[in-house]
Amino acid sequence: MNTNSVHIEEDEIDIKEVFRTIYRYKIMIFSLVFFFGIASSYYAYFKPNVYEASTTVEVGSSQSSRVGADVLSMALDSGAINSYTEMGIIRSRFLAEKALKKINFSHKYYTTRKFKETELYKDSPFQVGMLKGFGISFDFYPVDEKMYRLVVTKLKDKNAEVWSYDETLPYGMEIDTKYFHLNIVKTKEADDLKYRFVISKHGRANGSVNVSQESKFSTILKISYTDNVPLRAQEYTNAIAEAYMAQNVEKKTKEATRKLTFIDTQLKRIISNLKSSAIKVEEFKKTAKTVDLSSKAEIIIQRIAEYETRLAEIAIDEEMLNTVYKQVKSGKNLETISIIGVGMAESPVASMVTELQKAIMKKRALRQDYTEMYPEVVKLRKNIAQLKKNIVATIKNLRNSVKAKKELMEISVLKQQKLLTKLPADERVFGQLQRKFVVNEKIYSYLLEKRLETAVVKASTVSKNRILDSAVTPNGAIKPKRTIIVIVGLILGLILGIALAFLREFLDDRIKSEEDILHATAVPMLGQIPNIKEDDDKIKVFLSPKSAVAEAFRNLRTNLQFMSNYSGVHTIAVTSTVGGEGKTTVCINLGAIMSMAGKKTVILNLDMRKPTLHEKFGLQNTKGMSTLLSGRTNLNDVIQHTEYEDLDIITSGPVPPNPSELIEGELMEKVLSKLKEVYDVVILDTPPIGLVTDARTLMHYTDTSIYVLRAGYSKKGFFRSINNLSKMKEISGLSILLNDVKAGQDGYGYGYGYGYGYYEEDSK
Repeated sequence: MNTNSVHIEEDEIDIKEVFRTIYRYKIMIFSLVFFFGIASSYYAYFKPNVYEASTTVEVGSSQSSRVGADVLSMALDSGAINSYTEMGIIRSRFLAEKALKKINFSHKYYTTRKFKETELYKDSPFQVGMLKGFGISFDFYPVDEKMYRLVVTKLKDKNAEVWSYDETLPYGMEIDTKYFHLNIVKTKEADDLKYRFVISKHGRANGSVNVSQESKFSTILKISYTDNVPLRAQEYTNAIAEAYMAQNVEKKTKEATRKLTFIDTQLKRIISNLKSSAIKVEEFKKTAKTVDLSSKAEIIIQRIAEYETRLAEIAIDEEMLNTVYKQVKSGKNLETISIIGVGMAESPVASMVTELQKAIMKKRALRQDYTEMYPEVVKLRKNIAQLKKNIVATIKNLRNSVKAKKELMEISVLKQQKLLTKLPADERVFGQLQRKFVVNEKIYSYLLEKRLETAVVKASTVSKNRILDSAVTPNGAIKPKRTIIVIVGLILGLILGIALAFLREFLDDRIKSEEDILHATAVPMLGQIPNIKEDDDKIKVFLSPKSAVAEAFRNLRTNLQFMSNYSGVHTIAVTSTVGGEGKTTVCINLGAIMSMAGKKTVILNLDMRKPTLHEKFGLQNTKGMSTLLSGRTNLNDVIQHTEYEDLDIITSGPVPPNPSELIEGELMEKVLSKLKEVYDVVILDTPPIGLVTDARTLMHYTDTSIYVLRAGYSKKGFFRSINNLSKMKEISGLSILLNDVKAGQDGYGYGYGYGYGYYEEDSK
């Protein structure tokens, strides 16, 4: 017998109950898994394929030692190539626009195969030229070798007027309407019955260009691009790489051209000065008849010439420093700034400029996806401002250093000029003219040398970068991962199904198992009755004496014997909270199993408002408990014998107007006393206790009160009535019977001794 001695921890997770819950809602879970599986399969099938093509580029480094290099040598060098800067250039819109000139993204041709729309790219059987009508979706139907049908269905113009177009036209004919102007040329035989095309005015790449380093310190960059068309992915990736190589050469050529322009300007001035100096020297020689200088004068003149040559070089340094300073202050074209100047190689300017260029390119890449308020963009903006400030301050220091050198050279020149004034007048004048000529000649030779070097650089400019591996046409799509999508869909369906199952279980207030009863009340359990299928109103224990139902009632009969502490007549009241919980069915089968044990049994139908007991046995209900308790008939007249030995029935009789008063009358107790003299077991089929109080009155007259709860039907709130009854001392032998337990639940079919296989899973 089940009692409240079984202790269940409230915080314990009942694994069996978890599996029971899953099993209970298995159809819902399976339905959700099936639905999500179908939905994910549909999504995976119709999601367009994505192909990736990639190429690798080696970024060459032009960084070289600059120690001892003069200012123009450093001017010829644009600085060390930074991988992050190059990655930013590759991702830039500037480079994308160059690549788009080679790849056609504006013309999109589609066809439907296997229910999926596929882009044809260069495999279209026709080509479209358009002057007007960009962005309109046209349907194209091949008719024959010379004709086609062009359709536009219900579009709105800028005035919100709806228009359509449907005409059959010859290939090559120019079509000019109010809404579009185009021409369609056939390129090959059409394989499909219908096509669609859309022409954009400005083609844009479908995907984004990704650039990554092969390793942290590697100068090899991997350029990849994804597209729905494998051939276009390959062509655009190669176009990006080629545009990158071309702009690199273009940049270097522009730098060399700019430097040549600067040198040519200086050369024009020096040539003019050199000619003027040469003429003056020759004229002085003729006039003064002086052709040579003394050794002292020659030394002084040579020193002044050297100092003035250095002054000229310092002036060029100062001019170029001013150019860099103005460029940094203006903030324009900083990513292509040339790192030039005296002492720059040994100063932090080179590293700061590289860091500045890296920050500028990173910010430019972020601004394609984020606003100026994005935290990373704000951080980079502040970093760029600080770097510019530091570079400007450093260049100012370099300018001060150049200025100091210039002042020292000027002082040295003045000293030598004072010595020159002490020489004879002819030597002094001739020395000054000779000095200017020598200085201009040296500067001229210097500039010619550098111009030649720069011209060679310009003529032989090649990119120090190179393409290692060109992109090839992808063989298979990288996305979508259809198998993974379907698996994820099935898993999501399973998770959602289980979650909903437990949510429904949590919100479900119905009693389902013995554990629910043990948690809610201390009233003992008599047993559990499996689901009973109604078979032509036959009594189940008589119909199938060896079935699980019969065994369950035998177990109930045994438990009732253990509850009785006497050997006399046993009176049993059977009640429930509401109708439909199987109270009458329990009374019938309990009475049947008692009679099968040789106990003379009578069942009283005291549910006089909704009597059904007589229908189960096929008996008349013209008289019964209502006529007996009202004094209109005798006890012997209302007892009806059934076809089964030792089992008698007293039906409810006609429905009386006052059933409660009849049950609470003195005659009820006398009737029970008389029946106890004849029968071994008296079973009272009482009205539902949750609706009327009749059952509570009848329980006072019985030895045992059975409270029937139906699994999956009775509410947990019914335990309030049970607990209230258990507190009444005048009600003896109160116990609970769980009815209609399904197969596999609480042990049926799993080893409780009831699994004979004669019961069905039908609701009552």
